Amino acid sequence: MGFLNNDVAPLFSTAADYFWGIAFVFLIGLGIAFTFKLRGLQILRIRETSTLALSGVKEGRRTRRVSSFEAFCIGMGARIGVGNIAGVATAIVMGGPGAVFWMWIFAIIGSASSFMESTLAQIYKERKEDGHFYGGPAYYASKGLGSRKLGVLAAVLLVLTFGIGFIGVQACNASAALSGAFDFDNNRLVFALAIAAFAAVILFKGLKAVARFSSNIVPAMALAWIVFCIVAICFNVDGVANAFGMIFECAFSAPGLMGGVIGTVIITGLKRGVFSNEAGLGSVANVASTADIPHPVKQGLIQSFGVLVDTLVVCTFTAVVVLSYGGFGDIVALDLKGSELVQAITEDSMGGIAQYVIALFMFVFAFTSLVGYYTMSEANARFIRDDERVILAVRIIVILVAFCAAVVTDVTIMDAFSDTFNAAMASVNMVIVALLSRKVFEAYADYRKQKRAGVEEPEFHRSSLSDATGVTEWE
Repeated sequence: MGFLNNDVAPLFSTAADYFWGIAFVFLIGLGIAFTFKLRGLQILRIRETSTLALSGVKEGRRTRRVSSFEAFCIGMGARIGVGNIAGVATAIVMGGPGAVFWMWIFAIIGSASSFMESTLAQIYKERKEDGHFYGGPAYYASKGLGSRKLGVLAAVLLVLTFGIGFIGVQACNASAALSGAFDFDNNRLVFALAIAAFAAVILFKGLKAVARFSSNIVPAMALAWIVFCIVAICFNVDGVANAFGMIFECAFSAPGLMGGVIGTVIITGLKRGVFSNEAGLGSVANVASTADIPHPVKQGLIQSFGVLVDTLVVCTFTAVVVLSYGGFGDIVALDLKGSELVQAITEDSMGGIAQYVIALFMFVFAFTSLVGYYTMSEANARFIRDDERVILAVRIIVILVAFCAAVVTDVTIMDAFSDTFNAAMASVNMVIVALLSRKVFEAYADYRKQKRAGVEEPEFHRSSLSDATGVTEWE
């Protein structure tokens, strides 16, 4: 691994910086444009989006198809991962407390992008041999723009980004937290085997098993993490006001310890925010497409709410746990980042049991994310070739990546790899979404028209689009 860290990681890091310069323009520029065009629905209609997201708990229990609520939970399972613990802590260390503020801003902007891509994924979804729906950037690029080559590019990028990069980061961070808590620093093989074995059991049962698992586990674990954070914050309650003070104070002026580079604060907030909520990457669009629903906009609204929950709620609680510990200098002095920083802070405040609790959260969050990323990888593998032998190969690769990454003791190479393809995927996806945005606006207008007419559950027909070319599942 020394060779990889010294020679390969810097190459990926340089490539990531270049691609993120491009991705920044598309993610922020188009996200703002979508927000204005949609009249700020992610905020002004949050009551509607939250109600839709949380009202379908019993959906899908008596059918083999994936329900809207199950798709929401798979998406949240992918979002709520180690990025909500390790990613937030790393953002604070690398970009200062102000990075949290920019994570909030980019989440609000990205929520509009998530609505756009998720709705598109529903419009251009298609049913495969296993009876389930699949979609995402590859599908709406091929069917909406008529470009199979662009679709294949998007599919390959997504598998590299999530099936390898993100899964590797999740498994490595979870293994690090577990080995640190249980004194297995010199041998992570036990945890690598556990992660791979649990993944195999779920993945080989198929997409519906993944959906059921996510709908049962994700809401409970998200709520449990918030409760744990509240308890941890109570031990340093005197530092809460200072925590929010540092976030706003450093949002427009980087701390002296960072050399006062405000650009680092903003870019760090964007990178870690996107890593956590995945808005604009096309990843959750793959999940959104699996839902069996009467109107594409319904899943778009639900997934836009998921972005806000992930960043404005879950990530914020983690940030307050870290920042209420003391000043930025005190946090940097610990010379830690990621989950190890959160473990050290909570252990100092709550006692030794905290590191075991966080290790457990890291394991479960990494696993739920892994399951979500597999769903995305399968959707794109089926786009390239809808063959069960190909799907078997994808399952094996995902499990092997999780196992190998969990054994690795340095996450640097996985971070650099995922950041590079993350930015590339965002750039490609946002361009495709922009080119097909008219279809989303037309679908949204149709949804609102039916709502104004008193229709409780609007139904979509492709005739409501000015051009329904490539739309096959909405007869």
